[in-house]
Amino acid sequence: MQYFIDAVYGCDQNDGHTPMTAWKTLDKINATVFCPGDEIMLRSGCTYTGQLRPQGDGTAEAPIRIGAYGGGAKPVIDAGGTHGTLEGDFVDGAAVLFYNRNYWELSGLEIVNHNPYYKQEYVHELHPHTHSVFKKSPENRYRYGVLIRWHNYGTGHHIHIKDCHIHDVNGECSRFCAEGILVVSTGSEDGTPTNFDDILLEGNLIEDIDRTGISVWSAWAEGRGIEYHGNPYESNNFYHTTVGPWLGSTGVVIRGNKIYRTAGDGILVNSTIGTVIEHNYVEHCCWDNRIAPNAAVWCHNADGTLFQYNEVCYTHGVQDGQAFDIDIACNDTTVRYNYSHHNEGGFQLLMYKTRNNDIYGNVSEHDRNGLIWVHENDGGTRFHDNRFYLSMENVQVFRGPFDSDDWEFEGNIFYARLPETEMEWRPRAKYRGNTYYNIKNLPDDPVACTDKPAWQPKD
Repeated sequence: MQYFIDAVYGCDQNDGHTPMTAWKTLDKINATVFCPGDEIMLRSGCTYTGQLRPQGDGTAEAPIRIGAYGGGAKPVIDAGGTHGTLEGDFVDGAAVLFYNRNYWELSGLEIVNHNPYYKQEYVHELHPHTHSVFKKSPENRYRYGVLIRWHNYGTGHHIHIKDCHIHDVNGECSRFCAEGILVVSTGSEDGTPTNFDDILLEGNLIEDIDRTGISVWSAWAEGRGIEYHGNPYESNNFYHTTVGPWLGSTGVVIRGNKIYRTAGDGILVNSTIGTVIEHNYVEHCCWDNRIAPNAAVWCHNADGTLFQYNEVCYTHGVQDGQAFDIDIACNDTTVRYNYSHHNEGGFQLLMYKTRNNDIYGNVSEHDRNGLIWVHENDGGTRFHDNRFYLSMENVQVFRGPFDSDDWEFEGNIFYARLPETEMEWRPRAKYRGNTYYNIKNLPDDPVACTDKPAWQPKD
């Protein structure tokens, strides 16, 4: 069954089954329980105010679809800067909400949730050390473009968000308080362990977000050295608290999105198995580097994550400020065929408690600080067949004091712009068959090459 919504000429007393008898408001959609195979079509060029919170479930064979009709500009869902509350179970601040829903596909909408009277403020503190902290604002917390959440549910299934323009989501810069898209499983300590399968976020334009462009997270994440304890209903950040043992979510694909200007991270995934992050363009993340350590694209407490064919550039700050991050308690991560450039914190961060990292075929040009920041990490990390162009003075390959026998560098090109550039290598790491061009001092590499490579970096 098709349902049409027209914010200008519609009427909620109509049957909604044709463009001539369209409904008018999101409230009418939210009050209807939809069935497998239904289609909800919003008229292009119209603005719909409030929250879109559809009801009902599709099936694997017949998902329920939300889209546009009529041609022209995308229909706009404008939540007007609403925010989440304890009384509303922290979901009332989303412009689009899928709560314990399955087999839905949404495409072709413009989504905004902006409070024009709010801008994050900071307080300068002197003790115990000089730093800035952001001022808390409960009335500007838990604000989202799209919130996809399963709570004490079991396994949720199949939510696809495609070809949407999600922008101007502002709010308090605590983690998970102002996101473009947040996909999350939550619960209580005595509740039903919850995860999800088949999440596709593809072809979206996400820009001007006060925290993170895309976050995939779980409260069911404990037991691997990652625990965020506390009563989530008493803390100032409901979605950051863990409640039970790690339960990985599957089938997460983040593909072909363009993300511009996030105050914090660009893309973050946590507690997943086999997530694919590919063909995304991510620019100007971490533009407000006072809020916390942030990286552009990263995984945390996850297994088998694949980063490939992404372009990440102009990430701000040096805490963290990298294009990519394999964070704490990640296993079997692959970073390949990505293009990283002009990132202030460098190319790659590797945190402790990670195992079996394979990083190859990437290009890093004009990245700053130290290109690779590896913490205490003895789980096996291999860098091979990457190309690094060190174009700026005093930029080192490595950042931080750590070293390990389990790091391997083979077949990479380290290309310095300035002749006789001195490098600080990690002596315990293993090097073999790398090219070191314009570099004065070499590590212990039995088959090192110093000839100018055929590969020429971009100026």
